[in-house]
Amino acid sequence: MKKELFILFFLVIMIFISGCSVTDTSQPTPLPEYKDESLKMETDVTGKVLPSQAINMKIYLTSQAEYTIRNVTLRVTDFYGLKPLTAICGDNNGDADRSLQYSLGECSTGFSVCGCHFDEILSLDEKEINFVFKVPSSEEIARIGRDLKPEFTLRYDYRGETKYLIPILDSNERSTDAKIESVETKGPIHVKIERGFTSSDDSWEREGTGFSIVVDVKDVLDSKNEIEIDYNQFPLSLTNLMRDNTTGLLCHFSGDTTLIPKENITLPMDIPLVCALTSNPIDVPWVYGEVNANFRYRYKVVKTEKIEVETVIA
Repeated sequence: MKKELFILFFLVIMIFISGCSVTDTSQPTPLPEYKDESLKMETDVTGKVLPSQAINMKIYLTSQAEYTIRNVTLRVTDFYGLKPLTAICGDNNGDADRSLQYSLGECSTGFSVCGCHFDEILSLDEKEINFVFKVPSSEEIARIGRDLKPEFTLRYDYRGETKYLIPILDSNERSTDAKIESVETKGPIHVKIERGFTSSDDSWEREGTGFSIVVDVKDVLDSKNEIEIDYNQFPLSLTNLMRDNTTGLLCHFSGDTTLIPKENITLPMDIPLVCALTSNPIDVPWVYGEVNANFRYRYKVVKTEKIEVETVIA
């Protein structure tokens, strides 16, 4: 009997210990937070900056994007009196790819080699770049001022997607609880699609009835940023919809079920793009008509870093 009680007690203890050591999997893993600033650029110059000394400027490129960022280029576009020495393009562990180490002394004759290039930066990854400059002498600073303001230009390729859904009812259906929906991905360029001219006051359209869409493209990080999107990189794919060629209304797109802008899109836009659509014949009470904008672009960020040089005042 004592032996049976001991075994039972031992089993209870083991179950209790095992239960305490089991990881609680009831809580879902938090999803990553993607941001419109897909590639964040931060600069860091530590310590005192004195005339004629060499300084190390770190630049961190941090992906906050859902998709892989491609063709990343960082260039020094204005040295503001700093003399370039070297640039090392590495990662967040400080491990530099020595094949990407540049001598910036050539920058006096060609700005295209002043900086770093990465074929891609994966989602939520980080790259570290180290620029070494020589600070101007006291005599030079007296002419250009104590506050140096070097300029850096970052360019990269990214993509986005906007889905616009509108219920289409057949001629016999009276109404639906479905509503117009629109979903956009994160990124510096946003595409907003809305319904324009229509004869309907409802949140749906009738089969065979024409209506227009308005496509507005904006840079949500810098409204004055000059960006050009190639028209071939901006298709609108239509599902259960087609271009309406019977209305004679203005359309900035060519094609019938895949709409392509007739010209490159230049930001900031003067006016949004418009086009008249109609639905395909349907044999069910209602369907969603979908406009899917899946676009690619090259983005530009210009950043100026302020460096204060300490000088001796007589």
